[in-house]
Amino acid sequence: MAGRVLGAITVAATSGLALLALAIPASAHTPSSKAECVKEKAVLSVKLTQYARSGNTIVVKDGETELVNAPFGENFEKSWTRAGDVAHTFTITVKASDGDKYNYTKTHKVEACVKPTSSSSTTTTTTTTTTTTSSSSESTPPSSTSESTPPTEVTTTTAQSSSETVPVTTTTTPVAGGGGEAQPPLASTGASPGWALLAGLGLVGAGAGAVFVVRRKRAA
Repeated sequence: MAGRVLGAITVAATSGLALLALAIPASAHTPSSKAECVKEKAVLSVKLTQYARSGNTIVVKDGETELVNAPFGENFEKSWTRAGDVAHTFTITVKASDGDKYNYTKTHKVEACVKPTSSSSTTTTTTTTTTTTSSSSESTPPSSTSESTPPTEVTTTTAQSSSETVPVTTTTTPVAGGGGEAQPPLASTGASPGWALLAGLGLVGAGAGAVFVVRRKRAA
């Protein structure tokens, strides 16, 4: 009788332990995640343990960029490294196959790990100095270099030349006889006989006067 009771207790204990072992994995879903800056990079880490052996899914996004969308078994662990010069918003969505109460949703926001260097822009102001040179143009009167030259008197001596008028003798050539036509007399090109006579009288008078003067000087 005692042996039967001991056997029953042993079976009950074994069954309880088996049920307990089956119950612990089902209720021990352990999700964990974190996002941080590591060496000026944004790093997201996700770790899922003690989930059902199959049928679980995980979706991870960085903003609108999908990093992973895949099924997993009892455990899942992975990390993603993103650029550190911009901010990030990571979203994690886990759906468990053994009930919605084991689902996991988490959002991590990470500011830019690298602070933008404020480049001090130096503004160089160039001052342009315009020098205006006023050229004073003095009106210099033209120097008169032309000296007044006194007028030169030009004495013109008119030599009275006593020109003797030579009488011109006009010769009339008689026309040869014959039946020919009478030739007209040649035009006289010399002075007229009256002027020749007056000239001769003048010469005679001048000669007489000269003789008179000479004789008078001798007599004196």
